Amino acid sequence: MIKTETLDLHGVPHEEVEDLVHQFVNSNWRPNLVLAIVTGHSERMKSLVRKVVSQYDLEPLTADMRNPGQMQLATWREDKNECHIKTN
Repeated sequence: MIKTETLDLHGVPHEEVEDLVHQFVNSNWRPNLVLAIVTGHSERMKSLVRKVVSQYDLEPLTADMRNPGQMQLATWREDKNECHIKTN
């Protein structure tokens, strides 16, 4: 069974978002986990989250069109059978 961990960024000042998202991803990095990040409808908030998330090799899951204010990412890649972070 796949577990979901959620970070809700409602009410969080934009200048704190990057650090919180890094902490959330790093502290929840383990196999078979879905990371849900609630951004709300702020395009700036979504952009800040995407900036951080792009630094990790996470698998984006299909967006729920009923809830565009949430991003879901998987820490497990079935094709590789391992968790991974991008290396540059």
